[in-house]
Amino acid sequence: MVSKNIIHSKKKLIYLICCGIFLGYLCVQGLLFYWKIPLTNEALIDIGVSALCATLSCFVISNTLNFYLPKANNLWKVLGFSVILSFISLLILRLLVRGYATEAYMDFFDDGIPYRLLINFILLTWMAVIIIIWNVQEEAQENSLRKQESERLLREAELFNLRQQLQPHFLFNSLNSIIALIGTKPEEAQNMTFQLSDFLRGTLHKDEHSLIPLQDEIEQMKLYLSIEKVRFGHRLNSVITCEESLFKSTIPAMLIQPLVENAIKHGLYNITGEVLITIECQLLAGMLQIQITNPYDGEAANPKKGTGFGIRSVQRRLFLLFGRQDLLHTEQQQQQFICTLTIPQYD
Repeated sequence: MVSKNIIHSKKKLIYLICCGIFLGYLCVQGLLFYWKIPLTNEALIDIGVSALCATLSCFVISNTLNFYLPKANNLWKVLGFSVILSFISLLILRLLVRGYATEAYMDFFDDGIPYRLLINFILLTWMAVIIIIWNVQEEAQENSLRKQESERLLREAELFNLRQQLQPHFLFNSLNSIIALIGTKPEEAQNMTFQLSDFLRGTLHKDEHSLIPLQDEIEQMKLYLSIEKVRFGHRLNSVITCEESLFKSTIPAMLIQPLVENAIKHGLYNITGEVLITIECQLLAGMLQIQITNPYDGEAANPKKGTGFGIRSVQRRLFLLFGRQDLLHTEQQQQQFICTLTIPQYD
C-alpha cells in the first residue's frame, strides 16, 4: 500500500513539474521574443514547439531515472545524458522549425542556439536533481520499512522462543503432580487436570507480545496459584492485592507468571513450613507497579539456586516491548525477596 502511494505521488509530481515547465517556458520565451522581435506566426509556433520539446525532454529524463539511481561517483553520467538530450531536442526543434520558417527567421533561430541549449541543459539538470532526490528518499524510506519489519519479525521470534522455554517447565511439574495424586487423591488429580487445561487454554489464546487488561492477567495468576496450591498443599499461601480501578490497566500477557513461579521455587524449596507469596498492584506516576514478595533464607543449609532464566526472560521481554532496561528491579530485604515490575501505561 505504501509503495503504491509513493509511485502514485511520484507520477503526479512528474506531471505537475512537466506542466509547470511547459507553461513557464511559454511565458518566459514569449516575453523574450516580444522584447527582441514581433510575435509573428513563425515566432508563436517556435515558442509552442520549443516548450513542447523541452517538456518532453524533461519527461524522458525523469522516466529514465525511475529505473536508474546513480551513485555519487556516477553523477557525471546524468550530466552527460542531459547534454546529449539537450542537443537532440534542439536538433529536432530546428528540423521542425525549418519546415515552416523563412531564411531570415532561421538566421535568428541559429543565433539563439547557444542560449536555447543552455536553457534546455539547466531544465534537464534541474529535473534530474529533483527525481534523484525523490528516489533517494524513497529508497531510504523503503529500507527503513524493511528494517522495521525485520526487527519486528526478530522480536516476535525471540518472544515466541522465550514462551516455548517457559511453558514446558511448569507443564512437566504439573503433570508429575497429577500423576502423583492419581493414586492417593484422584479427585484432586481430576481438579488439577481441569485447572491445568483452563490455564493452558488461556495461555494459548494470548499473544505473547500483546497487552491485555490487568484483570485478565490476575485471573490467570489465580488459576496458576490454585494449580500450585494442589502441588504444595497447605505450605503455599498467596495474597493478591489489587484495586478494581486498576483492572483496566494493561500488561503484557503472561508476564507475571515466571516471576511468581520464581518466588514459589525459591520460597518453598529454601524454607520449611508455610510460605506466603504476595502480589501487590498499584499505579504510580502513570506506571503500573506490581510487587511480588516471597520469603528467602540465604543462609539455608542447601539454598535452592536457579538458573535465573525466569527473571532474565521477563527483563528481555520488557526490553523487546518497551525498549527499556529499568522496568524490573529485584532486592533482598532481611528475609524477604522482592521483585518489582513496572509497566508503562499509555492512553
